[in-house]
Amino acid sequence: MNRGYLYGDGFFETIRVTNGQIPLINQHIDRIQEAIEIYKLIPTFRIDEAFIYSLKSSDSELIRINFFRTGSGKYLAENNELAFDYTSEEYSTPFFLPITLDLNAELEKSPKQIGTIGLYPEPKPNVKWLIVKSLSSIYYVLAADYKKHQNLDYLFIQNQDGHICEELISNILVKKGEDLIISKNIGGVNGVTQRYLSSNYGFQLKEENLNFDEIINSDVIYSLKGSTGISRIK
Repeated sequence: MNRGYLYGDGFFETIRVTNGQIPLINQHIDRIQEAIEIYKLIPTFRIDEAFIYSLKSSDSELIRINFFRTGSGKYLAENNELAFDYTSEEYSTPFFLPITLDLNAELEKSPKQIGTIGLYPEPKPNVKWLIVKSLSSIYYVLAADYKKHQNLDYLFIQNQDGHICEELISNILVKKGEDLIISKNIGGVNGVTQRYLSSNYGFQLKEENLNFDEIINSDVIYSLKGSTGISRIK
């Protein structure tokens, strides 16, 4: 058994393949590199487009790559070299990203997945190792259990200051009047779809601290997920 299993000593990245392509591949690579630095791992192989595409087995799938420390030992690893394993599954849910410069017009085309929304009462710690997809995911496991028992479709996560940092499995974008607003990076996972929007449409976005009431009272709420891109949830 590896250290990822024994100690949650590592992180994972879930990558969408659609129509044989990986539309957010550069954002995935950037996030993997950031996580390697946060976890103080030493790469022993090159992580680039060729590496990611070498794991592809279908034109429509989700690939999950688990990265972990190879060193034996207990809490203190004997070395910090990077290792990985991966799994994949067929996945055909529609995927949507904006392609023209008019973000407002593009967002109107996004799939609608309207559902019930709630707030998780337990704040998420704002620590570096939880802004990537840590293998130590018990916080999200318990949050998902809460969501199930509250019969919710979407569960919003807050930090210790009461600011919303993410939805359980996605980042969020809200529209208030003519403004498109994303949450400041205050403890949430910096998702690949959010990175894509910030990189390509940053001049059309505002970045603010938002509490739950402000989000619920916004005109529109969008979910930003690496597996499906953008969808409207309110």
